[in-house]
Amino acid sequence: MTRTRIIPIIAFAWLIPNAAMADGAAAEDAVSEILWDYEDSFEYVQYRITDSGHVDMTFASNTPEALYQEIVAKVRQHPDVDSVLAGRDGAACSLFDFRR
Repeated sequence: MTRTRIIPIIAFAWLIPNAAMADGAAAEDAVSEILWDYEDSFEYVQYRITDSGHVDMTFASNTPEALYQEIVAKVRQHPDVDSVLAGRDGAACSLFDFRR
């Protein structure tokens, strides 16, 4: 009798991580698609995505405010992204060094 109760619990526990990984994969696709539209974004944005679809973004410290706000807004509005934490505290990017 105990075995019949354990099997459904194990099966249900197996489904939870798989659903979370699907959320993370969907968020990964969403962020990649959004950043693809911004030339050289890999130079000034780093991101990490959790299995639940939370996105943690770090922009170069000298990223223009308008560009930063635009990208963060697009990521936050995407339905596959659970939540976003973003900041401009990364290393300065030479793409935005206007003194050259």
